[in-house]
Amino acid sequence: MSNNRHHPTPISAATMRTTARTNHPQPTVKRQRITPPLQALNHTLYIGKPTAQDALNAAADADDTCESVYEQLTQKTKSLATETLTIEFPWRLRVGGTRGFNDLLLPVFHPVYGIPYIPASSLKGMVLAWARTHYPDQVNRLFGTLDQGIGCVQFLDAFPTRPSLSVDMANPQWHWQNHRVNYKPEPHALLSMEMPELVIGLAPTRLGNSEDVKLVKRWLKKALAISGLGSRISAGYGRTNLTEKQKGWLKKTYQFQLWTAGMYGAEQNSPEFRPTAVRGMLRYWFRAIALGLYPPQQCQHLEAILFGTLEPTSQSGTLRIGVDWEEEEGDNDHPHVYQGKICLEAQNKKHLSLICRVLELASHLGGIGKGSRRPLHWNQPYPGLRGCHWHLTKPQLSSNPKTWQIEFLPAIQKAFLAVETPEGVPGNGNPGKPGGRYQDVLNHNACIYLVPCPKLKHPEDICDWRREGIKSQVRGKALTLLYEPRFKGVNKQGEGNANVGGCLETPSYVVIKSNFPEGKTPYQTVTVFGANQSSRAAFIQALPKDSIPVWTTSS
Repeated sequence: MSNNRHHPTPISAATMRTTARTNHPQPTVKRQRITPPLQALNHTLYIGKPTAQDALNAAADADDTCESVYEQLTQKTKSLATETLTIEFPWRLRVGGTRGFNDLLLPVFHPVYGIPYIPASSLKGMVLAWARTHYPDQVNRLFGTLDQGIGCVQFLDAFPTRPSLSVDMANPQWHWQNHRVNYKPEPHALLSMEMPELVIGLAPTRLGNSEDVKLVKRWLKKALAISGLGSRISAGYGRTNLTEKQKGWLKKTYQFQLWTAGMYGAEQNSPEFRPTAVRGMLRYWFRAIALGLYPPQQCQHLEAILFGTLEPTSQSGTLRIGVDWEEEEGDNDHPHVYQGKICLEAQNKKHLSLICRVLELASHLGGIGKGSRRPLHWNQPYPGLRGCHWHLTKPQLSSNPKTWQIEFLPAIQKAFLAVETPEGVPGNGNPGKPGGRYQDVLNHNACIYLVPCPKLKHPEDICDWRREGIKSQVRGKALTLLYEPRFKGVNKQGEGNANVGGCLETPSYVVIKSNFPEGKTPYQTVTVFGANQSSRAAFIQALPKDSIPVWTTSS
């Protein structure tokens, strides 16, 4: 990858200061007061009427004052344990505790120290569940039972080695309601541990010995590598830096690269790559295909089987998504660049094949996270980067219509039908009106066109986004057309066409993606939902004459 971008100089998270001891009087240094996050959280709730995020921010700020507490508890764990295991989490960890104010799910806080931690019972339960499957004959002796008493090995509470509590954000945008998927973003602030490092301690009971402890440590390591820790593992939380193949799970890995104007959680000034965005993208395109094949009730049921549910009853899905990545930090004038691996796992071969096909389709039709409906470009008259660009290393389809119509698109439909046969007629798949959007559906009222763009420039070849990013060689023919006044999204002055480009709280009905197949002509895919609407039909008619239809209203 070329490196034409300016990258800010990294700044360390903390600066350590030391003062040499001398015989001379030293100025009095005011120590920072230690405030446990649980105390700060409770205290904040009694001051005025703060928003949920205000209270959570106070807890996260208080956690930064507890560095000495974490250091002491880490040393205590190491002194009490005969074996320890240090585990790093490359993204975030959520271990839910109790329901707090505004029905927020708060992390487990230690009842004495008031800091987030992993209870020994949670660790023991995780390893016990894994051991019952693999070594059932040794479980009772090592872990004990209610009837037979204590086992041979005890777990210690696990604490982070340093402050890691931060405000996180969950923002589901599409919701099932009355057998229809409505667009209604509902951001929820929450607390999670960001890139924590945990020290887990093990020690023998009076019935155990060092060999018993070493054996359970090996089990602990395997269980963490396979199952992760905490909640929402399938969405990327709680995955460790350990990797090990789990028996019974099938796996496929894709290499990816992403250029984005920014991916954000609760802190809009601190971009971060969020595996939840990958999961949300897969879920969106899954529904776009499934709602064109199945009745809404059957689609909702299949979605719950694959992805799981939270409400009204929690259900684990048969799919898991893991992401390993590296980051090149951007700024206001340059995109953030991520590259790494997307790992798809499933307990069922047909389920894995289905989600792999969805990922491959999504990589050719749209983006990930903010700006997923537009190629990466520089916007005018409101200057700034917009959109994103990503691709999988393989497959990279050319604009050959036979590849799309005879091989690729039929294979996606076949993967769905191999999982479930439709048990009725699909819904009408109407994408709705401005201000009342429904889930987009690839049905008989949708179109996909391939627009050849021989001079299209790849994001890594752009040096000056302010100057080059507004040109058609970056925007591509399709986006240049969409930005014409008759089609563009409605701006702050009320100018534009909400029925094509969308508007506030109304996603665009047109999704454009730039594709750069190796050794082939670059092109853009243009997906139009509800193409039978007059303004969108006019947009399709205005596409370049050499555009190639691979999915039309007659499909």
